[in-house]
Amino acid sequence: MRRPPALLRDPVLLGMGALAVAVVGWYLAGPGGSVLSWAIQTGLDVCVIVFSRRLHALNAGDRPARRFWRGLTVVGAMCATGDGLQTVLVARGGPGTPISIVQTSLVVCSMTVVVIIMLRHPLGDTGRLRLRLWLDAATVLAGVAVLLWYFALGAHLDSPRIADRVLFAAMSVVMLVVVLGVLKLILSGTAPFTRLAGVAGCIGVAGTALGSAATIIIIGSNPRVETVASLLSCLLVVASLRMQEVQLRQPGEHARAPRRRTSVMPYLAVAVTELLLMFALGATGADPRLWGVAAGVLLITLLVVTRQLVAFHDNNRLLTSLDRSNAELRQLHEELRHRATHDTLTGLANRALLAEHMAALPPDGGVSILVLDLDGFKQVNDHYGHHAGDALLVAAARRLAAGIGERDLAVRLGGDEFAVVLPGSTPAAARRLAVRLAETLSEPYDGALVGASIGVASGAPSALDALLRDADADMYRIKTARKAASVVA
Repeated sequence: MRRPPALLRDPVLLGMGALAVAVVGWYLAGPGGSVLSWAIQTGLDVCVIVFSRRLHALNAGDRPARRFWRGLTVVGAMCATGDGLQTVLVARGGPGTPISIVQTSLVVCSMTVVVIIMLRHPLGDTGRLRLRLWLDAATVLAGVAVLLWYFALGAHLDSPRIADRVLFAAMSVVMLVVVLGVLKLILSGTAPFTRLAGVAGCIGVAGTALGSAATIIIIGSNPRVETVASLLSCLLVVASLRMQEVQLRQPGEHARAPRRRTSVMPYLAVAVTELLLMFALGATGADPRLWGVAAGVLLITLLVVTRQLVAFHDNNRLLTSLDRSNAELRQLHEELRHRATHDTLTGLANRALLAEHMAALPPDGGVSILVLDLDGFKQVNDHYGHHAGDALLVAAARRLAAGIGERDLAVRLGGDEFAVVLPGSTPAAARRLAVRLAETLSEPYDGALVGASIGVASGAPSALDALLRDADADMYRIKTARKAASVVA
């Protein structure tokens, strides 16, 4: 039976879901209480600090991402300070205690920090692509501004308290800039968070600004519902951080979605704004002529947007096809390069790759080279045929590759002659390896018995020809000495 995704198994996210259910029940059907709501908010701020610090640690090596999460840790600390202070004030003064100017200032400052860290995060595009990004962001930003005006700022224009109007105006402006920063990260494809975590966080941030005011307009003033909307929005922000952590720790559970060449967010903003217009007309009792004009505008906008989305779909399909063609080309290039730098029979490096490898080594570092051939290979090849000789060469190449280190390079020079490059090896260490390889290569091959003569030379990587010549001479000296010893015996 297939296990559910990691997000659905995470105990922390499950606990947050249980807390959300408890908040709804406590404030809609239970006793409620402003002290508890501020205490929960403070606890959520502390969770922002904890999760941001953990994400900062998980993004080792990614400086922009670490800067983002470090800044969000500061944001959590500022919010926790302000909300903690408000909790104390409400506990002392009762439910009617006004929001402290300190708490408001810290929240606005924390949102300013969010704006700064998002706008400082690097963009991936340049030129016209960046211009398109900002145009898309401006379109969505205009739509958000309309929503903020109608649901947040416009809902409090008639408030008798100047402080309320100033507060919601400031929060609306800050919210606009925060949305701009979020859009920049999402549309640019350089966001330090996954798409799922980013969407959840955006909804939560938007809910903190629009939730209370939207409930006032839709169902009227209800402090309990407003509290639930605010707490659930903040809880969703914290849950988005935990989602990001789970997805980073479980890379197999999700694949970062490829960046889209076109975004539907600007068109979504257009659609939402048009629907809001129809909603507002219905609320004000507009005459039929105005309804006709609005319906015509809505229809024309729908047709234009649909046409544009169809064109984008066709363009994306063509670009995807082009990307696939470029990926077959890359594969072909890699295959041709492999054929040009590797021996066809054994798969070992050839002389061309040997030269590249030596040229890439540090010029002031030492290197040792082994040159070897198989004693008795000609007899096997002549007696059993070329297919047997080829099989012997392949088997010897496997033994040779298995007997050297990861930094070493095994090469087939031609025929039954091989070489091994040992970067940073001392002559004594190279001699010891040569003895071990000679023993390994001299073991029987499916009944065929051959030996191996191995010569060693050490020097600078730039002297490749001299090293090969000296190692080859050393190999023939060893081969001659072995033959002389066998004759005497």
